Amino acid sequence: MSYEESHLSAGALLAASPTHSGTTMKMHVPAMFTFLPATIQWFLATFCPQGWSPQWKKRHLIALGEYLYRFKNEDSASPKGAPIPVATAEARIISREECSDELGMLFVHLPEGCEGVFEVSSIGKTQYFAVESREEATLWVNSLRQMQQDAITRNMGHAKGVPYPQNWKAFDASAKRLKDQKTRIKSKMEALDRKEKEMQAGGSAGLGYFG
Repeated sequence: MSYEESHLSAGALLAASPTHSGTTMKMHVPAMFTFLPATIQWFLATFCPQGWSPQWKKRHLIALGEYLYRFKNEDSASPKGAPIPVATAEARIISREECSDELGMLFVHLPEGCEGVFEVSSIGKTQYFAVESREEATLWVNSLRQMQQDAITRNMGHAKGVPYPQNWKAFDASAKRLKDQKTRIKSKMEALDRKEKEMQAGGSAGLGYFG
């Protein structure tokens, strides 16, 4: 565990009076699932093993400063994945009425006790979270939107007279370093994967038929 991760424990963030926090259920979608036709998605979700279809996993969310953090639970020593910068994220409520065939799967298999769903979209990634009620989902969305507006105002230098806690600044700095670190690791892994595929393609092209 890096220093940044250990500095960003759930306990430390909760002790810093976050804007909002709470337990949610996060939708985990297997990589290939999103590319399948809706009928195949329905079949996998209904009749096949759970690992083949989307699953809801419990996550404790903490919204503080300029980032949204995801934890396995409120006692976790480090975040799950990279912190999400609210300045470049969009949050909105998902309702049954506006669901496409793809999003309809969210409501077909909602976790027990959950009635509200909201999404958080950042660069290249959209995540879905289920909570007890639509009111709770609305509270999350409003909190994230207000945080976004506050972050943009600060970054433009228009909030000089508005106090901002020093410990929040420290958490923001650690979150940015951790996000950048994970982005670099992801980029290296993707580059290695591309190189491996190119080598495999080159090797296949080099094979001919010798009679």
